Amino acid sequence: MSGDLSVAGYDNTAFAALGPISLTSVDQAGREIGRNAARLLLVGRRTTARPGA
Repeated sequence: MSGDLSVAGYDNTAFAALGPISLTSVDQAGREIGRNAARLLLVGRRTTARPGA
């Protein structure tokens, strides 16, 4: 029966718009998440570095 199954994605690709099944998709802003992760990693390394190391 129609409406008995729902599908959700998390990466908002172009494929979400294709096909016979309606797909709900969430945009995760992968580049922004990656930039923030790298920034936090670099800041963490600077604040935990030992003098003279």
